[in-house]
Amino acid sequence: MEIGNFMQRLGPDRAVKNEWLWQGMELLGIEVFNIGGNDVEELQTLGLEFRKNGRFISANLLSDQSGELLLDPYVIKTLSLSPSSPPFRVGFIGFAVSKHSSGSDASYRWEHPSESAGKWLPELREKCDYVIALACMPLGDAIQLAIDHKGIDMILNGFEHQSAMPPIKISRSTIVYAEDEAKSLGELRFSLKSGRAAVQPLNHRLTRRVADDPEIAAFMVKAKADISARQTEMALQTAQADGHGHDHHGHHHDHGHSHSHGSHQAHADSNFVTSQTCATCHAEAFRIWEGSAHAHAIDILIRERKEFDTQCVICHVTGSGQPGGFQDLLRTAHLANVQCEACHGQGREHSQQPTEFKMEPLGPNSCVSCHNPSNSPEFEFVSYWEAIKH
Repeated sequence: MEIGNFMQRLGPDRAVKNEWLWQGMELLGIEVFNIGGNDVEELQTLGLEFRKNGRFISANLLSDQSGELLLDPYVIKTLSLSPSSPPFRVGFIGFAVSKHSSGSDASYRWEHPSESAGKWLPELREKCDYVIALACMPLGDAIQLAIDHKGIDMILNGFEHQSAMPPIKISRSTIVYAEDEAKSLGELRFSLKSGRAAVQPLNHRLTRRVADDPEIAAFMVKAKADISARQTEMALQTAQADGHGHDHHGHHHDHGHSHSHGSHQAHADSNFVTSQTCATCHAEAFRIWEGSAHAHAIDILIRERKEFDTQCVICHVTGSGQPGGFQDLLRTAHLANVQCEACHGQGREHSQQPTEFKMEPLGPNSCVSCHNPSNSPEFEFVSYWEAIKH
């Protein structure tokens, strides 16, 4: 089952990744998809039929014109827990909260999950033995759903890099967080005790010690190669349109902080001045940074052939998504790697008037946008800071 927000929404390369993502989900044989705010338009772009089909569900995605549900609100699956026991019916109902505006010309809108739950939960409760809500929403909203509605046995919750947590009990409901980005495999283990079903949620961390399924591994090799090739081609086309005639193959050999030389003058339209400029006054700090993984962060993506992946580069470069910041390796190679300004903020004013303009103070919370539980599960500020303190 899929909780929602499984489609990539950001970046010009998202359509390429979504094509392969959907093929992979088909290969895995996922039977139930709750539709999240990221998914509607991306599924339509892929040409999938967005209708009631017993597979896509949402109890709060409505037609903007008629106010009727666009998809089935729930689906019921029958399990056989033992040869002697009667069939056990598990109902899955889907809810989502979208943080993105659907736009004035959108054909759909999102109803408040609690309002939708009031309409559909009583009906579902009568038809099945156990109710699981697939809740694509912040944890606070999932807790409120459990408080407001007593008919949910389990809430499988997840929403864009939410922090991992153990299961929590709210009223009748057990809330289980499902980690994103395929870092772990969730399992619900049903068993009969005294004639009643008990459910144990398990979370299996997918480390390198877990062997890949051969069929999926072969699929991933093919997918990654095609995605990388098409991302590179898109970046080349964009660079050429902007008047940058770089040769990508030669470019790989010179992508580090050496690009920063002279950038203070060459990139006067940007408020990012690069670590090379910072080094003129902060030589010791620059020396420490130069020997750190931050100074070679883009190398990790190059080894994985993800240097043009718009979702990955954000945490491996400086100023991605900001005016004057990193765009791609062909146009803004001088801002590759996690340089001083990635953490301390844009440095032009400080470099020109250091006593008048101070840089941003840092602390443990400065790191967690990239070193979040999904990307960096072992991150702990004190020990990590020891490796780079300056």
